[in-house]
Amino acid sequence: MKVKKFKSLNDKQIKNIENRFKVNLPVEYKTFLKQVGGGVVEKDEFNQITLDEVNEIIVLDVLYGDDENNEKGNIMFWMEQFEGELLKDAIIIGDDLLQGFLVMICQGENQGIYYWDDSYNFECSDDENNMYWIADTFGEFLNLINMVER
Repeated sequence: MKVKKFKSLNDKQIKNIENRFKVNLPVEYKTFLKQVGGGVVEKDEFNQITLDEVNEIIVLDVLYGDDENNEKGNIMFWMEQFEGELLKDAIIIGDDLLQGFLVMICQGENQGIYYWDDSYNFECSDDENNMYWIADTFGEFLNLINMVER
C-alpha cells in the first residue's frame, strides 16, 4: 500500500500529543510518525482490511498526523472532536472511506488497533458493540496493510 505522506513529526510534536490526550504512544507508532507523519492512502486493491468478527471490509483513506495545514488529517483535530467518547488510553489514528475511525488503544488488556464504526454503517453495530479488532500492535497493522511509502 502506498501513502502520500504528510510532513514528519518531531519528538516535541509527539510528546505534545501524548501529554494533551494522556496516552503513552507505542515506540513503533512514534517511529511511524517520525518517518511518515501520516498521509492519504492510495486507493487501490491493497488498502482493504477484512474485519473477520463481522465479515465486513473497510477501505483505508487516511492515516492521521499532526499537520496543522491539513485539519482533516490531523490527530489533534479528530481527538478533540471525539475525546469524551473514547476509551482510556485510546487515540484516533486514521479513517476509512465510510468515515469510521481507526483507533489505537495504547496499553492495557484491550491494547491494539480497532475499527470504530461510530456512524453504525454495519448492520450489527449499535451503542454497545461498534469497535472491531484489527491487530494487536501498530507493527502488525502495518504488516497487515503492507504499507510502502512514496
